[in-house]
Amino acid sequence: MSLFEENAAILQKMESDGKDLSSPRSVDFCHVFPDKVSADAFARMAEAQGFAVAVDEVERETNPWDVTASKDMTPTCGAITSIEDRLDAVARSYQGRADGWGFFNV
Repeated sequence: MSLFEENAAILQKMESDGKDLSSPRSVDFCHVFPDKVSADAFARMAEAQGFAVAVDEVERETNPWDVTASKDMTPTCGAITSIEDRLDAVARSYQGRADGWGFFNV
């Protein structure tokens, strides 16, 4: 299953559960990194591109640094997939990777 198909399935499930996805909201794109230097470098890049960022150390054996890059947007499959792909490519250049997306105020 492609990333686009996976995201489409997630959004369709949310809609079938009665969630209104037609309004803009903050979408959180999560990334994991092996060290603080890598996490901070990615966070600076994401912030420069207009994302709100949060960097947190978590108790996890591998990649213990989380960076959440958030953006206000209407959650469409195309927009989410495009941003997720772009941020994952950048995260990989800093030894990290994408770790999913979501939002709380659905």
